[in-house]
Amino acid sequence: MRIEGNDQRLAAVTATQMQNTGTQQMLASKYVQEQEAQKVSKDYSPQPIAGDRVSINVELPKSTVDTLQKMGNISDFLNTTAVNLRQTNEGLQAAASIITDMKSSMDQIIKNYPPYSVESQARIDLLMNFSSLKKQIQSLEIPAPPPPFYEVVKHLWADLFAEVDKKLQTPTLPSDASDAQVAAAAKQLDEIASNISNVQDTMSNYLANGG
Repeated sequence: MRIEGNDQRLAAVTATQMQNTGTQQMLASKYVQEQEAQKVSKDYSPQPIAGDRVSINVELPKSTVDTLQKMGNISDFLNTTAVNLRQTNEGLQAAASIITDMKSSMDQIIKNYPPYSVESQARIDLLMNFSSLKKQIQSLEIPAPPPPFYEVVKHLWADLFAEVDKKLQTPTLPSDASDAQVAAAAKQLDEIASNISNVQDTMSNYLANGG
């Protein structure tokens, strides 16, 4: 995302104009004070000064005010975008970590030799751990990235999250899942991890290339 420097140059010019205007008015005020002092000295009749505060009113053109407001809006927009993008990335990082743990449970079942029987308590414990990790995934709040980042990952995002509850879609396994079900779940987890990585890489590349 590239922000041009026109607004900054306008701000610099505006600041210079304000300084020049202020200087001119201060000089004018000083000249008036000197004239008054000379008059007092000439007449030999000192008069009390009503007040020693000098007010300088600087009137800015509407276009300049609009420019400064625009600069403030751009700054707010960039700050909000950065915060939202960080929240998305942190959510994806947390999800990727849990997916890794879920996949680990599946791998222990698949790679164990001799294979666990369906009634094996160790196998049941691994499947229960898998279900517990799935609940953690479901509890995560992963906000969609802000525009314009969402537009570049929209197709990947749709593959990761359900339309109804916007939760990360992960496989469900019963405690007596078959070997085929475990293998299918492990494959699905690999795809989810790959999609998460693709989303993060795509957003990083978009940011690095200036949008």
